[in-house]
Amino acid sequence: MAFVNERLTSEQKEIFNSLKIKKPIFGFGRIIREVDMELPWYWTIDKERKMYLMSTSYDRDYPDERVFVFIWNNKNYLVQFNISVENGYTVVWNIPKHYLINEVYPYCKDNHFLDDLREALVAYGVTGNPNTSNKKCSTKCNF
Repeated sequence: MAFVNERLTSEQKEIFNSLKIKKPIFGFGRIIREVDMELPWYWTIDKERKMYLMSTSYDRDYPDERVFVFIWNNKNYLVQFNISVENGYTVVWNIPKHYLINEVYPYCKDNHFLDDLREALVAYGVTGNPNTSNKKCSTKCNF
């Protein structure tokens, strides 16, 4: 099965709570602390492979740098990408210009990690929201 953007169901909320995910709080271009991640409204999920991508937060001083939790092979990875737009409707995910997190690209060197992460980001699009405006854009990854 492929990644899809979904609004969390009651059952998925229980799954999320069991994952005990921490999210970073940013200030001045770096992580200043971590807190329990609050229940998201939606996520990008591959149900068969049990992979999840969720946006966490960003630093207002670096609004084009987006940070996500990517759950892959039962491990949580904090990943960051720079977002830009081409031709007014193509979302482009790039390697960060300014790292807000301690981990650096490629985040994991295991086989298929980056392929799965690319696939998740393409499905995520611009917002990860399963609404129609997210479906109107195209998405590509430059990494």
